Amino acid sequence: MKRHLLSTIAIAPFATGAAIAQESEPVATAEPLPPAALPESEAPKVDDRVSINVGAGVVTEYISRGVMFAEEVSLQPSVTISLDVADDEGGLITDADVFVGSWASIKLGSVPAGPAGRLTRFYETDLYAGAAIQLAERWNISATYYRYESLGDSFEGYNDLEMIATYDDTGAWDGVPLENFSLSPSLRLVQEAGRPGREDALYIQPSLTPSFDAQIGGEPIHVAIPLMVGLSDEYYDGIDGGKETFGFFRTGLALSGQPARDSLPGLTLTGAVDLWVPNSEVASGIDEYDVVGRIGLNWSL
Repeated sequence: MKRHLLSTIAIAPFATGAAIAQESEPVATAEPLPPAALPESEAPKVDDRVSINVGAGVVTEYISRGVMFAEEVSLQPSVTISLDVADDEGGLITDADVFVGSWASIKLGSVPAGPAGRLTRFYETDLYAGAAIQLAERWNISATYYRYESLGDSFEGYNDLEMIATYDDTGAWDGVPLENFSLSPSLRLVQEAGRPGREDALYIQPSLTPSFDAQIGGEPIHVAIPLMVGLSDEYYDGIDGGKETFGFFRTGLALSGQPARDSLPGLTLTGAVDLWVPNSEVASGIDEYDVVGRIGLNWSL
């Protein structure tokens, strides 16, 4: 059975700076029950094809693509509205969605006043729209346009065009003694457009996310260990001038589960620790390494 496409590709984020938070691995959710069979003459209602995902996360620091954007604890809310436009099990395109949404990063605690006054803590507010398809129930591909703005005047607005391709290798590791083990290989490409102050950058992020299902205290949880690197032609400024191609390595541990599966089956709680190891030649604002904690809730309606 297919999983919802946007959950697989992870549209709703936890990170970014003047570049949106798409650093987090997909939130694992339990497989939904199969829908009741409809008579051939009865088509699905439009309401059945519309879904809303509301999320809110808190991070101890705001790092994106290996660069420090905010050392303050930050609240990062998001909302995504998607429309399932195609569902053809057994065909080449087994699912297709279009979506729009917004994501923000808001500094918490004491924040020194800036030119924007009380809005200074609103570091980033993003709008995005795109489409996602699933091929042969294995390949998940999304294309998304982002507009980045800062109500706190932390940076000038600009655009990104992003593509993410992920392969679902669940079931290919029968010899591994872990339930539903997968590596989830993924490639993320981001092309900046109209970035103020420098040449537009192409950002490349290959990743693996080994994951499996387990139980804690009799409750099922999903365990994920992200492994990724960030590469770019113009994004990473060298500490001695010039540009660096390699930006960072990131790993960590994420645990997710459904705290109220019976009363709120669409609610997912995630807790994670991320380890960022930057290229020491990059002016990233990070020392030798940085450990970031994050916790968040996602509710799919």
